[in-house]
Amino acid sequence: MVGLGVLALGMVAGVVSAARSGDRGEAALLAFGAVFLGLVVGFSVRSRRLRAGRGHPPTLVDDPQGGRGVRFGYATAPYVSLGALLVLAALVTAVVAVTAMFAGIVGVLLGVGPAALAVLLGWFVGTMLRLAPGELVLSPAGIRHRALVHTQFVPWRDVYQVSAESVNTPLLVVKANMSDDTRMRRLTGRFGTLESRLLPFVAVRPYWLAGDPVVVYHALASYHSCPDLRSELGTEAAVERIAAGRAVGAN
Repeated sequence: MVGLGVLALGMVAGVVSAARSGDRGEAALLAFGAVFLGLVVGFSVRSRRLRAGRGHPPTLVDDPQGGRGVRFGYATAPYVSLGALLVLAALVTAVVAVTAMFAGIVGVLLGVGPAALAVLLGWFVGTMLRLAPGELVLSPAGIRHRALVHTQFVPWRDVYQVSAESVNTPLLVVKANMSDDTRMRRLTGRFGTLESRLLPFVAVRPYWLAGDPVVVYHALASYHSCPDLRSELGTEAAVERIAAGRAVGAN
């Protein structure tokens, strides 16, 4: 990331130099590269940091499984940064594919790969935006998670551990067994995210949460370890307990 950051700064210097010499084409190309690398570095660095004590409190919402539940929503900023990064990557691969296909038979063959990648990235972005905004809903029945490209529902009785881990990035993990009541949908198949590869576990990167990830962790751990309290998850009492810092569990 440091190397990419230095390269991005070098491109910015190149933009200034090209603009002064009147080479607009080179300036535009370097500016595009600087923005792309800046998004890569920014997203990578921010997604690896655990930022506690920020964001929005949970809310009470209607749950599709019936009743109501406490909702922890996803933030908007990560969608914007990742979406912009993927759109730029799709544009680059599309331009490469189109350019290659004008270079004869060999160019057409070489352009198939970039063209397929551009379509795949576009499909991923479209699915991500269709499911946005993501959310984690705790209800008396269980845990419902709408992530970037998958959805799931896990009953409380199948949960056996709530943990805070690190898999290149900080990760909240609700470990659960499969049962007849488990629901999972991978909308992009094997072309998914780290969270979708960990199914049937409920995995959430704190970077995506609009609220304090520490509060989310304690809420999950508390209602996992205290089954008698789960019935209140459909009421304002749960929101008040979590907001007051009284939902604390050890796992």
